[in-house]
Amino acid sequence: MSQNGKAEIIIREGSIPEILSISLMIPEFKGLYDDDKYADRLRSRPHLVLVAEFGGKLIGFKVGYEWSANEFYSWMVAVVPGFRNNGVANALSEVQEAWCKTSRYDALVFKTRNRQVDMICYALRQGFKMVEVDYRSNWDEARLTLKKRLEAHYG
Repeated sequence: MSQNGKAEIIIREGSIPEILSISLMIPEFKGLYDDDKYADRLRSRPHLVLVAEFGGKLIGFKVGYEWSANEFYSWMVAVVPGFRNNGVANALSEVQEAWCKTSRYDALVFKTRNRQVDMICYALRQGFKMVEVDYRSNWDEARLTLKKRLEAHYG
C-alpha cells in the first residue's frame, strides 16, 4: 500500500509460469509462445523476468536476455489492457534498465514490427534510436531494431 492507502504497482522478479498466465490476458499474444519457447530463449544465458502486480493481481511483464557481451535484449513486454496507460510499462522499463546498468550492459536492444506504431513512439520517447530495418514485401511487417545507450554505470 502507498502512504495514501491505495494499492500501488509492485515490480518484482517473476517466473515463466507467471508470464504465461499474464499472456493469456493479452489479446495481441493469443497463442504466441508457450513455456518451452520461453525456456529455450532464456536457457544458458543471463536473463531477467519481471512481473508487475497491482492489488495482488499480475498485470504485466517484461522479459529480456543477454544479446551480446555488452547488450541486453528486451524481448517481450505486455500489460493487461485494463491497466495500460497507467505507468506499468514505464515502471517495468525503469527496473529493467537499472538492472542492466548494475549488470554492466552498455545498451538495451529490442525489435518490433512497423505496424506497432504505439510501441515505436514509446521507444523513441524513452530514448531508443532506430538502428536497422529488415524490409518485407508488406511494409507493416518490416522488423525494426531499436537501441538505447545506457548512461555510464562504472564507478
